[in-house]
Amino acid sequence: MMRFTSCVSRAGFAALLLGSTVAGCTFAPAQAPVGSQHDGLTLGDLERLAVDITPQSLAQASPEAAMDHYRHAIALLPEPEQRARPLRRMADLAMNTAEYRAIEDTDGAGSDTTLAEHERDIDRMLYESFIREAKNSSDREQRFALLGLAGSLHAERHGIDDAAGLETDFRTAVMLYRALLDSTRDPRQRADAWYQLAKAYDFGGDLDGSLAALGALVREHADSEFYAEAQFRRGELLFARNAYDEAAAAYAAVLARPENDFTLQALYKLGWSYYKLANYSQALAQFFQLADRLHGHASLTDTASMQAKLLGDTHRVISLAFTNLDGAVSVRDWFAEHGTRAYEADIYRRLGELYLHQQRYRDAADSYDMFVSQYPDDPRAPTFSSLQIDAFRQGGFPTLVLPAKEQFVQRYGIHSRFWAAQPAARESYIEVLKGHILDLAQHYHAQAQQHSGPSAAAAYAEPLRWYREYLDTPPPGDDQPIINHRYAEALYAAGEHAGAVTEFERTAYQYSDYADADAAGYFALVAYQARLAALPTDTPPDAIAQLRREKIASGLRFAATWPTHAQATTVLVSVSEDQLALGDVAGAVATAGLLVNRTPAPAAEQLRYGWATIANGEFDLGRYPVAEYAYSTLLAQPGLGAQERTTYQERLAASIYRQAEALLAADNKAEAAAMFLRVGTTVASASIRKQAEYDAAALLLELADYSSAARVLEDFRRRYAEDALAATVPDKLALAYENMGDFLAAARELELIADSYTESDPELASQALWQAAEMADRAEQPMASISLYRKYAWAYPEPIALRAEAQYRLAGLYQQLGDQDRHTFWLDRLVLTAGDAAEAATPRIAWLGAWAAFALAEPQFASFSEIRLTQPLRRSLERKTAAMRTALRRYEAVAALQVAEFATAANYRIGDMYRQLAQDILHSERPRNLDELELELYELMLEEQALPYEDMAIDVLIANTDLAPEGIYDDWVRQSFAALGELLPGRFAKFEQVETYVDIIY
Repeated sequence: MMRFTSCVSRAGFAALLLGSTVAGCTFAPAQAPVGSQHDGLTLGDLERLAVDITPQSLAQASPEAAMDHYRHAIALLPEPEQRARPLRRMADLAMNTAEYRAIEDTDGAGSDTTLAEHERDIDRMLYESFIREAKNSSDREQRFALLGLAGSLHAERHGIDDAAGLETDFRTAVMLYRALLDSTRDPRQRADAWYQLAKAYDFGGDLDGSLAALGALVREHADSEFYAEAQFRRGELLFARNAYDEAAAAYAAVLARPENDFTLQALYKLGWSYYKLANYSQALAQFFQLADRLHGHASLTDTASMQAKLLGDTHRVISLAFTNLDGAVSVRDWFAEHGTRAYEADIYRRLGELYLHQQRYRDAADSYDMFVSQYPDDPRAPTFSSLQIDAFRQGGFPTLVLPAKEQFVQRYGIHSRFWAAQPAARESYIEVLKGHILDLAQHYHAQAQQHSGPSAAAAYAEPLRWYREYLDTPPPGDDQPIINHRYAEALYAAGEHAGAVTEFERTAYQYSDYADADAAGYFALVAYQARLAALPTDTPPDAIAQLRREKIASGLRFAATWPTHAQATTVLVSVSEDQLALGDVAGAVATAGLLVNRTPAPAAEQLRYGWATIANGEFDLGRYPVAEYAYSTLLAQPGLGAQERTTYQERLAASIYRQAEALLAADNKAEAAAMFLRVGTTVASASIRKQAEYDAAALLLELADYSSAARVLEDFRRRYAEDALAATVPDKLALAYENMGDFLAAARELELIADSYTESDPELASQALWQAAEMADRAEQPMASISLYRKYAWAYPEPIALRAEAQYRLAGLYQQLGDQDRHTFWLDRLVLTAGDAAEAATPRIAWLGAWAAFALAEPQFASFSEIRLTQPLRRSLERKTAAMRTALRRYEAVAALQVAEFATAANYRIGDMYRQLAQDILHSERPRNLDELELELYELMLEEQALPYEDMAIDVLIANTDLAPEGIYDDWVRQSFAALGELLPGRFAKFEQVETYVDIIY
């Protein structure tokens, strides 16, 4: 509800109360002391006193007290006309006070301090007014009455309160304004009183009273300055009571007056009144009149201005009126009948917005489209087409949105008449246009994705068309690379792989700031792959190779542009495979190098692929050191299968072997040998290790590095015992051991050779075994020698000379070990062997036989010598002669062999035994019970017994010494001479005396 404006506004009234200063007055006799100037005075006294009006400061007084003072003042004024002015003041005071308190009650902004200040201001105002009236009054009685009122105000400031309170609210104001109407016939005062009375009623909530007061004002005072406002306020009150006919009359009365502050609002509300009366045509006439007046108003630039708000609401209600007619059709017809307006587009737009608010989305869309159909070349047409699309979208009509967007592109796109005719308008709708094109492309793209097989190519025709139009529509937007990317994807899905390659690469490499440029680059490679896969079987090889080279170039470009991309490793793998397919091994190796050196490292599978490519490629290129490194690195990777690991280990070993071959070809034998050995230390299970180590051993022997050769050969035999090459190891090991001084080990190897060739090559076997025995001798290992000689003696009877030699060495070895039984055994075997030789015996065999026979006889001689002749003599003599006979047979056998060295020895032993027996008889133990004579006879008997033996000794020894003239003069012959010197001293104990020969000339 519109409120009244008072003669003094609330803000003004507050300012007046808070800002004014009032004067007080005192009535004092000429010589009265200050502070008691009224004490004891009467009216008569006052008449004689000179009135000295002196302003003084007043203390606080309440509005109710002020009202009471006015009431006293009015009581002093008997004439109605005289009472009019104070009544007006009282009414205004009551009104303003009520308003002020209403403000405080409503806003809560008051405080005790503010109220106190307000009341003091009222006191000052009243005090000042009474003083002023007293000065201007010519009536003495009235003058003193006013002075008395002023004095009472002063007294109240000193605690004197004899005023009865009067309630100062809107009812008081109504009562006072009515009293004022009863007190005056002045038209101006009455018009003002009716106006204020209506206001008081309105503020007090009595709208009926307010309407009646306004009615009285317009009836009685048609020429009042308040007339137009009063009619407008009547119209407002009547409109609120739904009395639209009467309200329309009141608004019309306002409009009948000259232009005033209420003209525009009255015109607006008159239209609303007709609208409420369903008289839409009349309502539109008023609203359009108002719109015409407001359109172009300078204050419209301020959207917060009353004109701007009023115009906006006017357009809204015009739209409401049209919705009650035929909507957009009515708008079209109205403007066709009444002429176009500059704001016509706004009417269509507001109508559409209203329909949207009413959720009549189809009507809203028709409203927007109506404008476009009426003005297809209007620069605002794209905006209305967009609003139509939004209406369909809000209404949930997806089947209408898409055709509307297609229509939008057809109307305003780069191939439309509008595009050519309105270049200046493009900027305003280009983003919307591109957005619709993009929506269409995405929609049809999504539909196309539902197709597969042969129908896919046809299904993708629509999205490709829209993507192409988007890309061709200037200017390129920030999303240009994104759309180009999607266009490429659609081409790929449609099977147009060549075009997809082109667009993917354009997206990837022409839009450097595109976030997904790397993905586009990658899918270009996927498209290349699809092109290759789709090539007809009869495609010329050159064409395939060219396409593969293009794919390789694109892949390398991708990897160089995005080296850290997650798919860079996959790309490098593919590039390497293509290079291998083209036979470009060096290129594949270089690409694989990029792959394995990526940071962060690629996936395990890709890393394995990269190293495998490098290793195999370098091997094929003959760069074996690099190949070895690559294979070693490859084998260190996790995830290799057993078969793969075996294959790569073999290639690693082969890489090392090839390096060894190269060194050997360069005559670097030591380095070659070391490299051959690296095969086994690097790949223990390599099949080529056998040959590598064998070759290394041969080189080491050739280099006279026997200890190294031996280690290699030993390990070789241990590892490859069943291999044919193992049979050739012993002779090499024997050579190595012999040169190392390890004769026993050499003997073992030679024995192995002997064992290996026993059947296949007995001669070789016998030679090897004999050499083995000799090596054992050199090793000074009797047991080893015995084993080998014994093995030889039994295994190889021929040649007889070596058999005899073996037996000889066995006998000697057993003697060395103190094994007399085996010593004797082999002596016997040697004697037999010498006997087997018979006439074919060589001097060595004869010597060996004699040696053995003599050796066999010697123990018998010792046994004979050890037997002492004791009592009873016969028994001991029998034992001794039996031992002698045994020894004699042995020595006789030796002598029969006719080996001078042992024949002399045997003869000496025989002669010595006879001599010794004779001596032993002579020195034998004597019986204990013989007397001297018997003893002498016994001794004579012993001499007789001993003498034959002594003679025999002399004969044998002489026979031995007789060999001296034949040139046989050894130790045994010398010993024979010595023995004979004892037996025949006269003959053999002569020593020639030799004179010193002096050859001196005197």
